Amino acid sequence: MNMPKPFALLMLPLFSAFLVAQSPSQPESVFGFGDFNEQARIEAKFLAVPDAALAGQHLKILTAQPHLASTPEDRKLAEFVAQKFRAAGLETEIVPYRVLMNQPKVVRVQAYDPAGKLLMSGPAPEHVSGDPFQDNPNVVMPFNGSSASGDVTAEVVYANYCRLEDFNKLADEHIDVRGKVVLCRYGGNFRGVKVFIAEQRGAAGVMIYSDPQDDGYTKGDTYPDGPWRPETGVQRGSVQFMFEYPGDPETPGVASTLDLPDSARTPPEKAASQPHIISIPLSYHDAAPILQALKGPGVPQGWQGALPFHYHLGPGGVSVHLISVQDYQRRIIWDVIGTVKGSQYPDEWVIAGNHRDAWVYGAVDPNSGTAAMLESVHGVGALLRQGWRPKRTLIFASWDAEEEGLIGSTEWAEQNEK
Repeated sequence: MNMPKPFALLMLPLFSAFLVAQSPSQPESVFGFGDFNEQARIEAKFLAVPDAALAGQHLKILTAQPHLASTPEDRKLAEFVAQKFRAAGLETEIVPYRVLMNQPKVVRVQAYDPAGKLLMSGPAPEHVSGDPFQDNPNVVMPFNGSSASGDVTAEVVYANYCRLEDFNKLADEHIDVRGKVVLCRYGGNFRGVKVFIAEQRGAAGVMIYSDPQDDGYTKGDTYPDGPWRPETGVQRGSVQFMFEYPGDPETPGVASTLDLPDSARTPPEKAASQPHIISIPLSYHDAAPILQALKGPGVPQGWQGALPFHYHLGPGGVSVHLISVQDYQRRIIWDVIGTVKGSQYPDEWVIAGNHRDAWVYGAVDPNSGTAAMLESVHGVGALLRQGWRPKRTLIFASWDAEEEGLIGSTEWAEQNEK
């Protein structure tokens, strides 16, 4: 496998630690190391420091409140991470950027049969029995980052995973998605690609749901009894066209520093990474009445999900009214950067990072990684106090606004391109 150099550098300590653990006696030399025995001694000192119990404590702090990017809760966690970096002896700074992001004001889906009878109104509250955290007022309503605002009423077409081949199959079946709302299930491709193809094919809007075949009861026990998505669970996410470019939609290739003038920014309506149609995420609880009411041909082989009825493609049988009111503003986000200068090659950087922001609490994604990173920094700090210095500069990064489109890491990389 050909690995990029930074990734290869990060893998070397893991590889050497594996050799130490597996070999009854340490080899005198290992490719890539001038003195592997010395390296092994350094790693043994490092590995004695990280503590699972401390990582658990970090995780409880990191997930005590929902912390959407740019919120006060997000800023508070940036300061927490910075304090841990400084305590370990890292040169630490909190780096702010001003970036365009949306937060939802109104997200609504209503489905009707041809007689005008209401079939569903959502999104339904995300509730499971006995969850003490679900009613926190800081839990943001289900929405998609980078969704357009709008008010659309149209018939529904089911498009499986909304892959290119799925849209081509609908065309082969002479089903036109122009002016329709397309219902997609999560999986098969990135949600932003689903919206991009739907927009290219003339759809008026997109609804994306998690089918229990892919993430629900057919996979195993659902939360709180297991890890799979419960009936009302919704997968929030960005639909930014990151294949065009990631990061702040207004500043492709340029860092969104606080002093960047408006004249250097791309107007949002001209930003190639931004969709122009509504997209709304749904639970399978909310998608089920829509799917069950759809008429038209039965689905092709491989398009049937796990809900207990036969799926149809539409159109016909159901129309939906979508309302999306998104509050787009330039909002401040905060990366936390901790640095240990290299003793011999300070201009060669080894970067280890993880994002900090989350759609809601973010226990697994991302802060299981943040907790582990903090204990890695803990181990590096112990080595620094014993007089050790890395040959190359180490940079530990806590990125912000990853969920909205890899924004914090992209802006920092653009600022530090050289």
